[in-house]
Amino acid sequence: MPYIQRLLIGFCAGGLCLGLPWPGGPELPGVVALAAAWGLGGVAVAGCAARCRRAVRPPALLIGALAGLAWSAAAHDRALASRLGPEQRDDVVLVGLVTGRPQPIEGFGGEPGVRFEVRVLAGPGPVGGRRLRLGWIAGPPLAEGEVWRLRASLRGPWGFANPAGFDVERWQLGRRLDGSGWVRAGERRRAAAAGPLARLRSAAAGVLEGAGLNHPGVARALLLGHGDAVGDGLWESLRRTGTVHLLVISGLHVSLAASLGFLVGGAVVRLWPPLLLRLDARRAGCAGGTALASAYLLLAEGELPALRAALMSAAVLWLLAGGRRSSAGPLLLAALAVLLLLEPLAVHRLGFWLSFAAVGMLLLVLGSGGGPLRRLAQVQLGLSVGLLPAVAALTGTVPWLSVPANLLAVPLVGLVVVPGLFLGLALSPVWEAGAGAVLAVADGAVALTIGWIDRLAAVEPPPVAAGGGALALAQAGTVLLWLGVARRHLPAVGLAVLLFLAPAGTAIPWGAFRVTALDVGQGSAVVVETRRHRLLFDAGPAHPAGLDTGAGVVVPSLSRLGRRPLDLLILSHADVDHVGGAGAVIRALAPRRIWSGGDGSLVADGACHGRRWRWDGVDFRLLRVPRPRRASDNDRSCVLLVDDGRARMLIAGDVGVAVEARLIRTLAPMAPLDLLFAPHHGSRSSSSRAFVRVLRPQRVFVSVGRNNRFGHPHAAVTMRYRAVGARLHRTGWDGALVWNSRSPDRVVRWRRDRLPYWRAAWTPAPGAS
Repeated sequence: MPYIQRLLIGFCAGGLCLGLPWPGGPELPGVVALAAAWGLGGVAVAGCAARCRRAVRPPALLIGALAGLAWSAAAHDRALASRLGPEQRDDVVLVGLVTGRPQPIEGFGGEPGVRFEVRVLAGPGPVGGRRLRLGWIAGPPLAEGEVWRLRASLRGPWGFANPAGFDVERWQLGRRLDGSGWVRAGERRRAAAAGPLARLRSAAAGVLEGAGLNHPGVARALLLGHGDAVGDGLWESLRRTGTVHLLVISGLHVSLAASLGFLVGGAVVRLWPPLLLRLDARRAGCAGGTALASAYLLLAEGELPALRAALMSAAVLWLLAGGRRSSAGPLLLAALAVLLLLEPLAVHRLGFWLSFAAVGMLLLVLGSGGGPLRRLAQVQLGLSVGLLPAVAALTGTVPWLSVPANLLAVPLVGLVVVPGLFLGLALSPVWEAGAGAVLAVADGAVALTIGWIDRLAAVEPPPVAAGGGALALAQAGTVLLWLGVARRHLPAVGLAVLLFLAPAGTAIPWGAFRVTALDVGQGSAVVVETRRHRLLFDAGPAHPAGLDTGAGVVVPSLSRLGRRPLDLLILSHADVDHVGGAGAVIRALAPRRIWSGGDGSLVADGACHGRRWRWDGVDFRLLRVPRPRRASDNDRSCVLLVDDGRARMLIAGDVGVAVEARLIRTLAPMAPLDLLFAPHHGSRSSSSRAFVRVLRPQRVFVSVGRNNRFGHPHAAVTMRYRAVGARLHRTGWDGALVWNSRSPDRVVRWRRDRLPYWRAAWTPAPGAS
């Protein structure tokens, strides 16, 4: 292997290291950068001494790894140091330049709003020079390139900390965002100056809108990267069938553009004999593919996923131009090294890993030989089946129906839709009728694709989780299959598949139970598990202008905790912070039974009050408590008591002091409780002195959002619990909380005890919310 190739392998390995969730806090990259720089200096000195003695050159892998690690760690250290602190800053006045295209959102009352990114040109203290992601409800229209004076509430990167789900802090680090917030007021200081590229994109959007297409939003997403033009319903169907990549400009679309340019460039040379005498058709096709991929990159606003895809497409094109299969690895390696050199923080983007994995699998499949139809089938199976373990490792779930979905959708989008949109756009200035006809054909293919995906999304089975070691073995098995050596290693491949299908998660002993309070912000979602059964108490909130925690937190976390079915969903009452995510949970996990409390407005199999059952040696009771005559919906909450004979746990929903007084009579003989969920998130309308003194809980979980506007948990409530010796844990600061009845003195705090270096840890001041 050439020396330079070994250097590149080492550089890429070192650059990828910080894409893993190492513990250590935000200081880790700085320490690693310093250590790697010292190590690189030591190797350089040793290398100079060795050359003076005419010895061998220093090991290329070591030099490359230290250089890549130092480069990546230094970039991470600068990015983490520039982030705002997690504490909230209110009424900050700043002047900022709008970067990127603002995306529309919807507020709680259905008010239109916009989410956008700004580069701060002038601001107080640590805010100056930062990149922020802001939301503005009921504000004026914004455009890229405008300068605004804004008054906003800001905070540093902070998100939910759970066993699985969307990691906001990592996502913001990958995009080099230093904080987020909401705009209260603002005024435009300078209008945007439209450049030639902006005018070209605007003209392309106008052609698509004026063509009378039934799905113009899909066309804009495919050509211009305007993903917000696609409805939420379609995005949900794409997510559930593992086909989101179809409408996100990535390796697939840029590669298709490069392939189209390759074919057109080669055809032009072949059809013009004088050119064929002077220019090789394959090299002409390579130049055409590179040119069209570059044009697509500019049209898609030059985002990192498009840049990554353009680099890899160029590598594949020059591979084809050279006609040598052996050069695939070095070219792909060079593309990876260039991207890590340009943007070391790309390792925190999901598309980065999936894109390189897809191109690697594609090269592996195309190198296996066969005719055109066989190769097409191999490409489809390679991308759909071969990447399942990688997708599972990166997303926490396995979208099984991605295989049939991609088998039809990828050829339609790749061979009809994207070429049709390009051709229609190119014809529009010179032949409007022809452009309209071509765009209509592409639109028909879009309609067929959407119909197929929607039908599959309606019957999607529950997502499945698997352990990391099993996923690695399964991915190795798929690679062996495509390399053609699996026939000699069928037992090993079979073992990999069995491990992939084996249950994930830690086994719970008979007669014990485990409680996981998920971090869903200002809301509630609690998982209670025994050895063979599982229930979910509440499903978290869903925000019109933000995340549906049912889909974004609860479903992936349940999948990561293990593949047990959801036996029971209990919806305590009808408040949106408890049931907002229920729709997503029901669609994805299909619970066997649903019971509810509240005023009876929730769709369920029956009321929760007065039920009792036993799972795996553990007793469950949904208490029937006499309610006040004019009880509120909160006071009609379900109250769950779990008892395994050694430890007891109580969840009381949002009941108030009147219901608590009635609960005391039932629960007094069972005191002290080992675990109590503070009623109504620690509101001062609950957790009365009598309730706290009688139950004397050892530990109290408070399902609460950090810096919530209600001030939960109230300082007086916190003092009451501490007065009886209870230890308080709040999901808003500690992340998801895991408690086991066999070890009641230990609580796993997902933010503090499972802390990757990019995640902020913050201890609030006493009495602060």
